[in-house]
Order: sequence, then C-alpha cells, then structure tokens
Amino acid sequence: MLKIFLKLIIGVLSIPIAAGVTVAFYKNLILVKALAGSLSYFQWGIAAYAVIHLIFYKPTYLYVLGHEAVHAGVSWIFGGKIKSFKVSEEGGSVGTDKSNTVIELSPYFVPIYAIIVALLYFIIASSYRINGSVFIFLIGFTLAFHMVSTIEVMKIRQPDIVKSGYFFSIVIVYVFNIVVVSLIFSLMFSDFSVKKFCVDSWLASKDAYVVIFRQLFL
Repeated sequence: MLKIFLKLIIGVLSIPIAAGVTVAFYKNLILVKALAGSLSYFQWGIAAYAVIHLIFYKPTYLYVLGHEAVHAGVSWIFGGKIKSFKVSEEGGSVGTDKSNTVIELSPYFVPIYAIIVALLYFIIASSYRINGSVFIFLIGFTLAFHMVSTIEVMKIRQPDIVKSGYFFSIVIVYVFNIVVVSLIFSLMFSDFSVKKFCVDSWLASKDAYVVIFRQLFL
C-alpha cells in the first residue's frame, strides 16, 4: 500500500514532466522539413487505422503478441529468464523470474510495430534513395494501432496497471510514449534531434515546476 501511495506522489510530481516532453516534442516536430510535405501521410495513417479499428476489425492477436513480446524482451534485457510465452485473442502471459515497474509497464509505452517500421526505413534508406511517404504513413498507422489498443487495454483492470497504480501508470506511460516516439522520429528524420528534444524537455519541465511553485508558495 505504501509503495502504491509513493508511486501516486511520483505520478503527481511528474505531471510537469509530461507537459514538458509534450511541448518539446511539438517544438522539434515542426522543425522536420520532410514532414512539411508528408505530414498528411502521417495523418492518413492514423485515420486509416482508426477507421479499421472502429468499423472493420480489431487486430487483437497482433497487439497481444507485441505486448507479450515486449514484456519478454524487456525482462530479458534486465537479466530475466523467460519460462513461458502464451498468446491468444483472449489474452496472453509471459512467465519470467524478473519483474519491476519498467518490465510491467513497458508494453504500454513501447510501440513495437512502429519501431520495426522505423528500423526498416532506417536500414533501407541508408543504402537506397526511397520515397519515405509510405513509411511515414505506416508510422502513423502503427502508432495509432499502439495508442488506441493501449487505451482500450488500460480501461480494463490490467494486473500490470493495478500493481503500479492507475495514476502513476498513466503519467509514466504517457511520458515514455512521447520519449519513444521521439527516438523513432530521430531515426527517420535527421532534423529531429534527440539532444535538442532532451534539452527542450528539461527547460519546459523546469519552467512548469517554477510556475507551479510560484502559484502555490509565492
């Protein structure tokens, strides 16, 4: 109980960071020249997935597969051993001897399919001149897949979310989603600088803390 309370406090204190990374992401996104002419492809990708999800088909199995694969991968990175791996449309599970907050929440902020698309773009573009519009569309599509599916899953009493506390989980998942998406964009666009994003995030977050402190104590 004490651990969940402490995580709630951390979640509340992290709200200015959530605002800071949002501002930083937007400031860096508008600097990407390639998106100036291709932003519509990104938006169409988001819209295409939304239509498919809401009207035609929810790719539940694919989401569960990616979700559990990230659980397993992050657990392995932390030195855990994978004992079982089960996936179905009804749900999935990973048996591992390692668990922590990052492992528990990682599937909610790691858009695995968007990362795969970005890596394919990076590999192909490093050797060939290609039209990136298709990949920008696919990034929008896969990010929408991740975001929409994650929101739906988080509405259910997921053990991972309950264990860490809803408010803490929502704030942390939001922040890390922005960070991971920023890393994806830095792979695809030379104009999107991770260093600048980090600096802008720090400055915007600091400004948010200063404003809140002045409102409360001055």
